[in-house]
Amino acid sequence: MDRHLARAALVAIPVLAVLFHRLALSGLRPLTACMIGLAVYWSCLMIALLWRRAWSLRPRWPGYWIGLPLMALVLFAAIASAGDLARLSSHVLAAVLICAAINGTLEEAFWRGALVPHIRSGEEAEALKAVGLFTLWHVAPAATLVALDAPGGIAGMLVGALVLGGLGMAARISSTTAGFGAICHVVLNICTFGVLAATNRTAPFP
Repeated sequence: MDRHLARAALVAIPVLAVLFHRLALSGLRPLTACMIGLAVYWSCLMIALLWRRAWSLRPRWPGYWIGLPLMALVLFAAIASAGDLARLSSHVLAAVLICAAINGTLEEAFWRGALVPHIRSGEEAEALKAVGLFTLWHVAPAATLVALDAPGGIAGMLVGALVLGGLGMAARISSTTAGFGAICHVVLNICTFGVLAATNRTAPFP
């Protein structure tokens, strides 16, 4: 695991948590506040990815033992969120698709790419540390739940991150790239962001 990026993440997580919390209490629409926080987070990820270029998003099948569970998770999320996605207006759905594509791609490139550039099978301890950091990061957006209604609440967000992080890391080790995980991550984000937009009944932008 890249120690410099890991230390930077540990410093950034509480700072971003404070930012998300204050944005949520700022009087902005809840999803608008969340979007501003995510934009800051995405900027940090892009800076880190430009600094550390040892990552790949080339799609590569990770094998049935991990590919099928990931696809099952995506299918379950798609079925569960279909009703909420169908209720969204066209411009909100477009915003959900764009944000999901950005978030899923950047997160896989960083958390399963640049952070673990040379991870191999047998390095479970390093993999678990990276998954733990990814899960811990979700404390930051969870700070918006003081104003945002999210199914499952904080516990659901953290458990979801742990499951996705674990499966995504297994796919990364098996396939040697974060590409397959990124595809699944984007689709899962479409489902998650769509449910948030529908549940809170407000567009993500003012």
